[in-house]
Amino acid sequence: MRKLNVYLLILFSLAPLFSEDVWGGVSVAMPDNLNAISGNPAGLGILRGKQFGIYIPFDSVFTIHRSVRFSGFGFDLKYQYKNGKFPNLFNPADWNIGFGTQLLSKTYLGLKWNTNHYVEGGLLYRPFNFLSLGITRRINENFDNISNKLPAKIGIALRPFSSHRLTIGADMELLGNDSTLLSPHVNFELLDGILLSAKSNANSNDFHINLAFNFG
Repeated sequence: MRKLNVYLLILFSLAPLFSEDVWGGVSVAMPDNLNAISGNPAGLGILRGKQFGIYIPFDSVFTIHRSVRFSGFGFDLKYQYKNGKFPNLFNPADWNIGFGTQLLSKTYLGLKWNTNHYVEGGLLYRPFNFLSLGITRRINENFDNISNKLPAKIGIALRPFSSHRLTIGADMELLGNDSTLLSPHVNFELLDGILLSAKSNANSNDFHINLAFNFG
């Protein structure tokens, strides 16, 4: 089944280390839709049919994000219109391409490549309907640098009422400067296909809110 994901609102990230996911992802433990490509590629192993999304942010530089996932495979592209010039369709400003598969029962594994010459691996484990655990680890594209200078994330997500309507949890990011960043998050599915999520940074006052509509 095809899904069209339209993200209408993303508010706001004040610190450069507190990244936002244009596809509404708030945790590496919740890579269920297009956010699997940017967040945790292991989520691509969960069969969601065909999904497609376009996101145009409010920015000084006109930018278009385009993302597609299907059959364990996914990619996203970022194009920027600078100096009035139409971008080269075969040379996006940023891109990710990844794949995921089911490794064992309730366990998924994925890998993605990024235009900035790094590879990120992801693992997702869902032993129960109310619990999801995720982890990602970044290395360079030659697979010869796995030092702690490159970031890793560990995330947990809980559904306290065993329902997809409410999910809470937190991610811990291990940064290259030997520090950690803790990010609690909450996700509400207000109605089928209407998702409201929020993510904060426990180390400061930064947060962002996503409102997403999934049609299909």
